[in-house]
Amino acid sequence: MMQAHSSELEITADRKGWLSRLDSAARRPGFVAAALGFAALNAAAAVTVLVMLPDDQGPTAAPATPVTVSKLAPTAKLPTAAEPKRAILSEVVHRLPRAQTWHPPHQLPEERARFAAPGIARNAPGALAAPRADGLPAPEMDSSPLALASLPRNLARDASPEPDKEVQKSSLVPQVSTLGAIRPRARPELDIPETPETIQVAVSLRPKLRPDGLKFPAPSIAPTPDAEAPTATLAALPRAIERPVSGATCNTRLTRAMPNRRGSAKGGDAVMAGLMRTSGTERDRIVAREILAGNMPSFLQDLVPVEVSGRARDGSPIRITFCATPDYLAVGSDRDFVRVPMGLPAAMQIAGRFDMMLPTRRMVDQIYRAADKRVAPRPMTPGPQMSSTDYLVRHNRTVEGQLRGASVAGHLTSGHKKDLVLTNRLSSNRGRVAIYGWHRTNGRAIQPLSTVHGATYADYSHGVRLISQTAYLNGRPVRLADLMADPDYASVISDEGPIRAAQLRVASAN
Repeated sequence: MMQAHSSELEITADRKGWLSRLDSAARRPGFVAAALGFAALNAAAAVTVLVMLPDDQGPTAAPATPVTVSKLAPTAKLPTAAEPKRAILSEVVHRLPRAQTWHPPHQLPEERARFAAPGIARNAPGALAAPRADGLPAPEMDSSPLALASLPRNLARDASPEPDKEVQKSSLVPQVSTLGAIRPRARPELDIPETPETIQVAVSLRPKLRPDGLKFPAPSIAPTPDAEAPTATLAALPRAIERPVSGATCNTRLTRAMPNRRGSAKGGDAVMAGLMRTSGTERDRIVAREILAGNMPSFLQDLVPVEVSGRARDGSPIRITFCATPDYLAVGSDRDFVRVPMGLPAAMQIAGRFDMMLPTRRMVDQIYRAADKRVAPRPMTPGPQMSSTDYLVRHNRTVEGQLRGASVAGHLTSGHKKDLVLTNRLSSNRGRVAIYGWHRTNGRAIQPLSTVHGATYADYSHGVRLISQTAYLNGRPVRLADLMADPDYASVISDEGPIRAAQLRVASAN
């Protein structure tokens, strides 16, 4: 018993010791502050719950009639007393873009005010259609939906006391089915007489057959007698050389094979500067390439007519007109060009590409007589350097000094070069070039017809003048090669008789 009593006393003492320790801990300042903070936190939580609780769920809220919000049904009807009140709203419409915002009728511009008339139906644009989830079928809407404004005020207030941010004022958008109600105005009644004063005849677009009795007079064409070709040779007949008035005889159609010069092409001095160490066939090849590419003065395309007149055996007049380049072939532009001599192969290559040919000895004389500007010859010191590029550039400067900068365009210039010509001698002198000309002021040529040099030879005194293949016999266009081969007409432009096509082929083959 004594032992049990002693154990109880020990337990009581332990309890008193624990309480004393708790009491001493509670009296500390830190414990008191922690307790006060925990109490304040609980109070704040309780206040928050009371504030966030809706009015209809509060302890003092009056029992409210349940309201259900749903999309517009196919057939809408007003709720009855037995059914719960239900507000039928149109589909949710997101915020409208600024450019497509609907305006009330009293804020419409003047040009759109007429669409706001009460009698004209309106509908929301197609771009303002209510969005719906992808993949869901569009609900079938009634043609005359029930708007929120048509419901009782208390029902509308209970249904949507305050719209959410995503919901717009759908009641502002006129809910009319389609724009089909906008119809044109009726045609005004006109006082049109039942019986028209004019007679209307039905016209068919299909052509009718010509009546059998309709006849037209047969066309009568006056027969034109065939002109007899002259048979007389004109070698011994007098001739007159003249320049016809400029017209359509030597037009640009004859030079359509000549290419136009490019703006990036080099000038004559620049081309010659690169050929100072070059001569012979290599220089001819480079110069011919430049000319065939169009790097030549444009005035060379302004052909000049030279007219030669004579009489046939029967006394009928004959007139032959051929078209020649105003000056010799040159490389460069109109302001920066250099007259370039070349051998017979290169000259014939250029003539063939441009549909032209070389003149005869008699044609060179006729060109000199008809020239607008006659330049006196200026020979240079003869020697091996005569065929150098430096010599031909220096001689070109001499000629330009004689012309004193006069324009060559459209003006026939002659006397300052020897011509490469066509002759029958080339048949018996294969591989040679024929040269003639360089007339003095008295009309006599310094250089007689010669075939001494090889076909590829060229020096500073040579020049290449081209003649169009199209000539005119009494105003009728013919081929110049045919005139040269015809014994009745060849003597007018050749002092050695007809020049056959074989001689032309020999010259081209050199």
